[in-house]
Amino acid sequence: MQRAWIDRLASPRTGAPLELDAIRTADDELVEGFLVSKDEREVWPLIAGVAVLPRDLSEHLAQQGNVYRRSPINDPRLARFLLGRAGTGYVVVPFEEVVGHYRDLASEPPEGYDTSPHPEHVALRGLLAATEAGGVGAFVGSGVGRGVFSLCEQLDAVLGIDRSIACVRRSRNIAVTVEAFFLPAPKGSGLKEIPLDFAALTRTGADFVLGDPEALPLRDGVVDVLVLHGADSLGPWSDADAAWAEAWRVTVEGGWLVWHESLPSASLPSPVLTEGPWRAARRP
Repeated sequence: MQRAWIDRLASPRTGAPLELDAIRTADDELVEGFLVSKDEREVWPLIAGVAVLPRDLSEHLAQQGNVYRRSPINDPRLARFLLGRAGTGYVVVPFEEVVGHYRDLASEPPEGYDTSPHPEHVALRGLLAATEAGGVGAFVGSGVGRGVFSLCEQLDAVLGIDRSIACVRRSRNIAVTVEAFFLPAPKGSGLKEIPLDFAALTRTGADFVLGDPEALPLRDGVVDVLVLHGADSLGPWSDADAAWAEAWRVTVEGGWLVWHESLPSASLPSPVLTEGPWRAARRP
């Protein structure tokens, strides 16, 4: 995780500021450690560069324990903290989702392979260009991360927030990988994998955390653009109105709120811009 985000993060329970207890760093990246809320005497882990900040950490670790049990952990304190709580729950990355959102980056596609860009991201980029927004953004319900990279084309830094640690880890791997990255080839193509060319992907400024839409781990008024998808890799949100209230809270006055048409809520404002499934309005 990039150090620059630490001052914008907050306890998902109370909004209290978090302090960093770093265990392992690499250049300006935080790799392992704890984020501490002294007001609550609570801690949240930072593992493999990802801050794990759900509202209910024990429930999260029980439900998605498979990812933590197979994660490389260097510090024994962090290993005891996580593995002592990791349950038998199982979560995976829907790989068809990865293919659908990154197929346009295929550098050596077989004949007949669909390399068209995902229409959601084409529409989102068009809407963002119309807002002429700048600064810092967040994408709530970031899934496998492509929407975050779309925002990075226009904004200085963007934080993806998702409830699936498997998807958050995959998104971060895409953000930082320097080696080749591959998608599975379709059956009958004669290939096992298809390489992706990340040269067309804006990754600078992209980062990802594990968090709940109804309790965003961000301080008040710290993003200029907030994108709400309405669902993530674990399905629709349980309380869309609470997620919308959180979006208002973390966005600066005069900032842009962008939401997907799939977001059901009684609190939605009248959009001033519309493109494809996306709507946008300014925060008063």
